[in-house]
Amino acid sequence: MSLLWLALLVSATPSAGASDAPPRPFPWPSGAKAAVVLTYDDGMDTHLDNAAPDLESAGLRGTFFVPGHSESLAKRLPEWRALAARGHELANHAIFHPCLRKPAGQAEREWVKPEYALESYTVERIRDEVAAMNTTLLALDGETLRTFAYNCCDTTAGGQSYVEALRPLFLAARAGEDRIAADVAALDPMLVPSWAATNVTGPELVAFAQKAQDAGGLAVFQFHGIGGEWIPTSREAHRQLVSWLAAHRQTVWADTFKRVMAHVVAEQKQLAAR
Repeated sequence: MSLLWLALLVSATPSAGASDAPPRPFPWPSGAKAAVVLTYDDGMDTHLDNAAPDLESAGLRGTFFVPGHSESLAKRLPEWRALAARGHELANHAIFHPCLRKPAGQAEREWVKPEYALESYTVERIRDEVAAMNTTLLALDGETLRTFAYNCCDTTAGGQSYVEALRPLFLAARAGEDRIAADVAALDPMLVPSWAATNVTGPELVAFAQKAQDAGGLAVFQFHGIGGEWIPTSREAHRQLVSWLAAHRQTVWADTFKRVMAHVVAEQKQLAAR
């Protein structure tokens, strides 16, 4: 073999560390291609009256991020306890739902009471508040492994991030960003992106789930009112999404945030050990 041919052969051979191949698909259970989580914030009556019945009619379960000051929780506590007993997840949304009153680049949230504005919190205060909410939820469902949703998707208290302060308390936490998690293997369980679905149609909801299906990733929906109350999504649109998930259960795994993230964390540990 001539030296010229050898040089050409070496130059055409990919280096050991280089590859244009896409990353391996994330291993979802039972051959599923993607995962979807439906979450519901703020402990509303429409969650008991509309969201849960819609889910259960399709054999699905959701995650309900409940704040301690929820009026529905106070008035209908046995129904919330029964909701958990039927396989839905009760998850932590702090006690007083503290948010930034003046988020950067956004309009002032005048509805945030000054005493519950995260600008006036310390990292220690928000950690203590959500830890106390864990105890409240323990009294409801007897569970010790818990997930969290950042109120208003805000992750700072007194100008400092409190993500790391909460990491020891939770399996995972839902953030914002209005996107799917495409690279699930590299996902930080304490900063799981979600889409705040508001005043959208059923086809728009389904399209977001399809993005996860196409990417082999994770789509987390962030709902508030279902068929009423504040920040509403119509019940018709919600049912269209639920029906689509039921029809695609062989390829899209739809479950609670806790169950999905428990699988993600376990698989991440296995992948890291290889």
